[in-house]
Amino acid sequence: MEKIQPGDMQLANGVLQVRLPPAEIFVATLNNEKSYVYDRNTGILTKSVQDLETLARQAAEMEILKAANEDGILEQAQGNAELFLYKFFQALGYKDVVFVK
Repeated sequence: MEKIQPGDMQLANGVLQVRLPPAEIFVATLNNEKSYVYDRNTGILTKSVQDLETLARQAAEMEILKAANEDGILEQAQGNAELFLYKFFQALGYKDVVFVK
């Protein structure tokens, strides 16, 4: 709601027109308390990577974000926001509410 500006809402002929900002993902993280490195094998001749666990976690978080996007989380969030705000504006007395792109 904080990104909606006064210019994003117009009332014309009893119809409230609302332009919502696009949905966005704020964070996609692993729960560090419930995740751990299952196994780490390094060979005798290989050089160990000090930040291997950090790199693995970062790669996993990128995959989580990618999967969420592929599964349509942004579209679902946009639909949820519109439904919530539709009911909210109707409770405020606006009978006709239209979301515009």
